[in-house]
Amino acid sequence: MSEKKDILIKILEINEISFNNKSLPIPVEEVEFGKNLVYGLGINLDFDFKNEILKLKLLLNYTLNELNESVLQLETEIVFHIKNLNKAIVPNTEEKEVNINDDLLSTLLGVSIGSARGILSTKTKGTSLVIFPLPIINVKEVLKQIKNQNK
Repeated sequence: MSEKKDILIKILEINEISFNNKSLPIPVEEVEFGKNLVYGLGINLDFDFKNEILKLKLLLNYTLNELNESVLQLETEIVFHIKNLNKAIVPNTEEKEVNINDDLLSTLLGVSIGSARGILSTKTKGTSLVIFPLPIINVKEVLKQIKNQNK
């Protein structure tokens, strides 16, 4: 049996931890996603190897560049049960880091980003930010940035 088939993922919970948004300080017609309105992502992983649980927190922030003002923050958490977690994630206690299988992390990030997009869509209904959904994100690029930051 291949190693990939030995690792099974199940979503146990999808949680909104926090959500904050402000009215846009400039007319919505002057806002262009990717130009003066940009998003930032942050992730935090928490492992419970005994119970084969991985919690992935995703932090999302929308900022108006020229004003350097955050207009939206969303924090979500997805709790995954991963059968044979220790085959995909190997802790390195000396370096205080973990080595995670790229395919697994890409999958988890994709699920987390998609879930955050859905939560964001629901939470911004009736606001001026509803017309700025989280764009399609290349998870491989996010993974590459994470690896570069951790070097």
